[in-house]
Amino acid sequence: MTKIKIRSNPYNREISYLTMDEATGQWVDVRETDERSRLRETDSERSFLPFKIKEIITIIIKEYYVGREKVQLYFEGTQDEYSEVEAVCESDDVKDKIELIRTNTILENARFIKGDIKEIFERVNPVIENIMKEDFSVKRGLNKVSQALDDVIPLCVFGNYSAGKSTFINALIGVELLPSGGDPVTAKIYEIRNSEFLDQAKISFEFHGERIEISIEGKEFRVLEGDSETDIVKSIKEEIDNEGSHELYAMVRIAMDILNNYEKKDKEVTEIGSVITLVVPFSTSGVIGNSSNKFVIFDTPGSNSNSNQDHAKVLAEAMDGFSNGIPLWVTQYDAHDTKDNAELCDKVLAIDSLDKRFTMIIFNKADDADLPEGGFSEKQVKEILEYRAIEKMYASGIFFVSSIMGLGGKNDGEFVDRFYRKTFRTQSPTFSDPEDIDYMSLYKYNIMPAQVKQNALDYCQKNENLIYANSGLYCIEKEIENFASKHSSYNKCQMVLAFLSNVIDKTNARIDERTKVLKDARDRSTQELDAKTVRLQEEIDRSSKSMEEANGRTSKSDVGEYALSKLNYSFDATQLANMDADRRKQNFEENDFASKAKDYQEAKDKLWEHLKESSQGLFKRNIVDSVKTIANDLSSDFKDVQHSKDKMDAKEKELDQLSSEQILKYVINSYKVNIDDAQEKLSMHLDEYWREKELDFKRSLVLQITNTDALSDSQREEIADMIQNYDVNNFKEQADSVFVRKRFLKGNLLGIRINDDEKLDIKRLARSYNDRIKRIVNDMSQSMNEDCFSQFKIWEEKLLVKINANLTELNPELKSLAEIIRIETENITELENNQTMIQASLDTIKDLMSWKEAEEE
Repeated sequence: MTKIKIRSNPYNREISYLTMDEATGQWVDVRETDERSRLRETDSERSFLPFKIKEIITIIIKEYYVGREKVQLYFEGTQDEYSEVEAVCESDDVKDKIELIRTNTILENARFIKGDIKEIFERVNPVIENIMKEDFSVKRGLNKVSQALDDVIPLCVFGNYSAGKSTFINALIGVELLPSGGDPVTAKIYEIRNSEFLDQAKISFEFHGERIEISIEGKEFRVLEGDSETDIVKSIKEEIDNEGSHELYAMVRIAMDILNNYEKKDKEVTEIGSVITLVVPFSTSGVIGNSSNKFVIFDTPGSNSNSNQDHAKVLAEAMDGFSNGIPLWVTQYDAHDTKDNAELCDKVLAIDSLDKRFTMIIFNKADDADLPEGGFSEKQVKEILEYRAIEKMYASGIFFVSSIMGLGGKNDGEFVDRFYRKTFRTQSPTFSDPEDIDYMSLYKYNIMPAQVKQNALDYCQKNENLIYANSGLYCIEKEIENFASKHSSYNKCQMVLAFLSNVIDKTNARIDERTKVLKDARDRSTQELDAKTVRLQEEIDRSSKSMEEANGRTSKSDVGEYALSKLNYSFDATQLANMDADRRKQNFEENDFASKAKDYQEAKDKLWEHLKESSQGLFKRNIVDSVKTIANDLSSDFKDVQHSKDKMDAKEKELDQLSSEQILKYVINSYKVNIDDAQEKLSMHLDEYWREKELDFKRSLVLQITNTDALSDSQREEIADMIQNYDVNNFKEQADSVFVRKRFLKGNLLGIRINDDEKLDIKRLARSYNDRIKRIVNDMSQSMNEDCFSQFKIWEEKLLVKINANLTELNPELKSLAEIIRIETENITELENNQTMIQASLDTIKDLMSWKEAEEE
């Protein structure tokens, strides 16, 4: 039997394919075993597994399915991606050829750990700001990561000017805001955000280099920033007063029209900046307006607009502070294969802030297109995908939409624009009446991966707002929301990991720089000291280093022994089994399982009673009629018995599942409580342990100082007294400051999955729990000890610097060097403390995103 493995890591965008070498029993990369396999051609940088899995499965069947023996397909990755693979493997054309097996090597779904990563990042953010305040690139990176973790998702809308981009954006927003028409109407890049308040809108832009911010609050027009007497501000206010309408959206439309047309009177002069920011309340009638994600829509000038030669460059600059953007290419079914579009696609694909794996191709004005009544044939789909620009941009799908109808589906046909209103009124029956001869559902024409499209068909058909759904807009918004809520989380988590790794590297560089200054100062200081004092310093350094190394070695074994002997949280399998039995009994009693068992028993008794009666009367009547009657009765009785048994079995399975979940919840809660208890006890133990180590260190130094002949009596007494009074560390505070709880209490805690059709194997659960908590407590103890040891070394270094300062205080030159050494030591100490915190956060995030072994129950 052929065995194939898909190993998918959506965090770092890697998908690998392996085959089982039967001779060695080892998994081998397909690239090493089959040079002709098409699996080698998949581009994980441009591919996202859910969008490619149907194609991948098709390749596997074509290349590895032989005869009637199923291919065993093993999957390693997230549950989200496994569900997509499973959907394909359960389809009618695949299920008899592929046997899908999920291995116990798993990754966490990003949406489940993103909150933890955000919390960790917010805690370490001020530390990074402090140590990197002069590094502009780091400050910009902090803002970028913060925005990404704050669920800000850019939607970059681009295409030629006649494609209806402005209308499409109006449809997304659910309000008529951007002007529309046949000529190039968008002369600037618009950055559009959803307002937090339903009665407030803001417009900001640069005018002759000065920032202008206008606020419309209810019926009030205000200038928040900039000169209110500039020509353009006065023009907007005058036009609003002349129109006499003080409805919020009407005032915004007036302002947008003036801004968009202002420079048309003199095209040679650029008075308004390239980007205009609009904050306006989105309609809550659609998906986008109700989302918890913070979408930022970028509207760009048309690719073939003469007024905009460098809009791709300006767009890249405008999006520089963003990430995880979705490219939305708006074009038309019969006008997409143009040189302008192909060139624009190249420029957009080069923008780093966009995730090209999720590019959405929007065929707008699809209600006017000559679409085949029964849908596209496979040949037609193939021809569409082979067009030059389509081939470059195709990723998540091609979507057919009527933006005007979608907008009308949100606003109940209440339009300001006469053309919109006329079009909507004319087309409404086609999109709202299933009995209409030309009834149209544009989403059915979408070209998407098979399992993704089936899901889209299901949710679109359930939407009661027929016009909104049939316009195709609902499907587009649902897929955008799906990306933002599920798939984009992987990019966000990976971004934090990459950013913190970069900060660690930069911190190391700063520590190296400070260490060099410190070394130079120490070398110069040593050259000025007399021979006896140098020998004393060398002896102190040597003995200190020896004690430090000994402490590092012994502390590992000491804390390990403490964890093993004092922190035992094992479950007794028998007690856990008794608890499971009690819980099961209680659930069965509370849910009246006995009535189902009684019904089953009564059905069986009835069957035997009828069988007995029938056999006794068999020869009292016509034998043929008797046999027919018996057969009919038995058939009915057997059905009753089977029905009763099915109901009893279903109830038993449901209650077993409930009992299993309750026991597992209890075990996981116990795990959390025990981890907290272990951390508290370790904090106290390590505080006592390392305080004693510091006292031992000070005693050793005092002994060396009092026995030396390199110092006078008064110097010996003074330095020994300083050592004895030197402050000790608060190691408990240090142990509590690192991310112990985050690191060991997040994600899939026990790595246990319950099968739907099985009860918990209590012995196995107890073994899994005991092994896990023993290992975790040991890991936690070593991690906390390592942090305390690092703090001890910092404390040790400061004390030695102070001793050396006392040894050199009589020489003015050496006193100056001692001050330099003290300052640089403090700088290095601060950097190292900060680095410890950053590294701890980085390690915790790595753990959350790393491969784990899950034990299946």
